[in-house]
Amino acid sequence: MKRFLSNSVVAFLLMLLIGCGFHLRGDIDYSDSLQIIHIEGMSLQRGIGLHLKRGLMSNGIEVVDTYEQGSAVLKVIETKHDRRVLSVGSNAKVSEYELYASISFSLTGPQGKILAGTQQVQAQRDFQFNENQVLARESEEASLRQHLNKELVQGVLRRLSAIK
Repeated sequence: MKRFLSNSVVAFLLMLLIGCGFHLRGDIDYSDSLQIIHIEGMSLQRGIGLHLKRGLMSNGIEVVDTYEQGSAVLKVIETKHDRRVLSVGSNAKVSEYELYASISFSLTGPQGKILAGTQQVQAQRDFQFNENQVLARESEEASLRQHLNKELVQGVLRRLSAIK
């Protein structure tokens, strides 16, 4: 009887999950005026610029290196990366850091009309610091910075998808 009851509960939960409409995120629909974009204010060869270029291209947007007539302009005003002390242990040494990143941008349409004024996207992560594992900390910090860059790009892409 207990086995039947537990199987029934599991089956009910599975049907509930299937029926809720959950589906994986697909491509984002962008305005027709954003089909060709020129990005100003950052290098597209590395870091967040490369992630942004790849994110736009994977959603069917052509990213051009030089401004062309009829292309929208995504102007990156500022990018920040910072590491802050989050907590200090009883021995007065840092035990936890917070990584912070932000990007400020504006968007101008193909006809020069401002489609989005200055907007800012922020992301943050925290990680434990162990002074005995310095190399592992550097590796973890680099990995977290990559994740922050990807979060910032996803935030920019969501903001761009809201523009009609």
